[in-house]
Amino acid sequence: MRDDTENVAELELLRAQRAQLASRLKTPWWYVAGVAFAWAVAFAMPIGSHYLTGVGIGGTLLVIVVFVLLQYALARVSGVDVGIRTWQYPSGRAWTVAIAVIIFAASAAEGLLLEHGLLAVAIVVGVLATLAGTVCWLGHLRGIRRDLETGRGAM
Repeated sequence: MRDDTENVAELELLRAQRAQLASRLKTPWWYVAGVAFAWAVAFAMPIGSHYLTGVGIGGTLLVIVVFVLLQYALARVSGVDVGIRTWQYPSGRAWTVAIAVIIFAASAAEGLLLEHGLLAVAIVVGVLATLAGTVCWLGHLRGIRRDLETGRGAM
């Protein structure tokens, strides 16, 4: 009988520790703003590269640096290092697919719109893609937080 009560107590302790770990992975305002900035730069690259040479590689490097710095800063502040390869978390996979679809669809749409001279519509597509990308990334992190809380970690 003692073993059963010890096991229950250990399971409750484990649940409490997981909940505490998951609660530490809250997204601060500066992280959300940084992610929105990175997506804005990413979705402005097709427009910039249509008019200026070399904007694509510069923008790509800037987005990579911003995302890496944001992940590093979030890990330092929260104490939870989810890393860059977040698709390994089960709840994050659907959000990763959604982000990939947004990236390809927005880039294709912006390219087509720019070929037809519709700059204003291409900018609107970029703004909407930025909002959608930010919402997906935050959903992605919520899924990771849920996985940490339930114990379904990275595989």
